[in-house]
Amino acid sequence: MHQFTCSICGDGFEQRSRYERHLQTAHPPSAMTAADLEKALAGIEFPASQDRLVQYAGQRLPEGSAVLQAIKALPKRSYRDAAEVGIAFGETKRPEPERSAEEVAQSEPPSRRGGHAAASAAVSAAAVAKLLGGIDFPKSKAGLLEYGWHHHSKVTDPGRVLGVLARMPERPYTNMADVEVEVGRIL
Repeated sequence: MHQFTCSICGDGFEQRSRYERHLQTAHPPSAMTAADLEKALAGIEFPASQDRLVQYAGQRLPEGSAVLQAIKALPKRSYRDAAEVGIAFGETKRPEPERSAEEVAQSEPPSRRGGHAAASAAVSAAAVAKLLGGIDFPKSKAGLLEYGWHHHSKVTDPGRVLGVLARMPERPYTNMADVEVEVGRIL
């Protein structure tokens, strides 16, 4: 019998440090997404201030919840819809301004350059949410593309963001969470 047993997979460990390392590497916590925020705010009437979002989510989530903390960290302003909340969430997750691959290469050791350069060059779910901010649902894939085309000036690289939308399956999308799930599968 092992002193520490993983409640997820049942592996046993004699040392606490190995057990904790196992939990961090084999079963890392999933990253929170804008869809998690949208789910926590389901049913709220927009437009809503950041204070109203915190109040509403506070009634539905436990005090220490990571989602509630993320809502508390949103900029204090009024949000027109869930897409704007998703955009603000994406902006708060970015600890520093995006840098070019050249800037990264000059400031970081080679072991870290590749990942940061790739991340700054990739289309993000936040860019998709920004492009589709203010859209009315439900929409088909064609409706998403049409809206994105008409609002392409909202993002810096509309061709790449529209390319992600073009790769989405043809089906009805009822809200931004539906879109974000498919974008997550593509990215």
